[in-house]
Amino acid sequence: MFVGHYSSAFVAKAAEPRVPLWILLLAAQFVDILWVLFVFSRVEHARLAPDLPSNPLDLYDMPYTHSLLATLVWSMAGFAAAKQVFGFSNREAAIVAAVVGSHWFLDLLVHRPDLPLLSGPPKLGLGIWNHPVAAYLLEILLIAASAWLCIRARVPAGPKRRAWLAFVVGLILLQTASSFGPVPSSVNGMIGSGLVLYLLIAWAGGRVERFAAPAAS
Repeated sequence: MFVGHYSSAFVAKAAEPRVPLWILLLAAQFVDILWVLFVFSRVEHARLAPDLPSNPLDLYDMPYTHSLLATLVWSMAGFAAAKQVFGFSNREAAIVAAVVGSHWFLDLLVHRPDLPLLSGPPKLGLGIWNHPVAAYLLEILLIAASAWLCIRARVPAGPKRRAWLAFVVGLILLQTASSFGPVPSSVNGMIGSGLVLYLLIAWAGGRVERFAAPAAS
């Protein structure tokens, strides 16, 4: 899953507007950011399998980032960071932790059986990736519905709302390119470009939120 992960960030923003959007966007992809770093450092492993539909990566070894146990640990780390680094309240930190933890459960919908509970078998995944059109539509539905919930709740009509909508349209275009674009030539190239996108999306979300912030009186 790619932009569908950001649905948790938009829902969280609707529930708790005091947490900056860029932090929630990073929290939504925190597990995958760690995964990229772990694959680069050869702590975890993946390989290209171009015949696989939707996502051409065989994700055969990722116990430290994508197991359910690891996700809970990273969620607790997110809670601690939100409290200690950003000075959030318990409620705000819990929301950040929940966004981090949502990653595994959203992945469960689309992944083939490659998500461990602990470190080995059994591995879970409902396999919607095996049906590319359904997988694409699920991502679009999640991001569109969650973003609209957030925008209606928190963003006034006018230029500020249009800026948010343009951001969401950009996410949808990125998902379209990811779902139907060419297969990458290497694992490192694919995950490296993904890491850049995760950071750019968080930066863009922060810019959009600052543009839409109420003017100081």
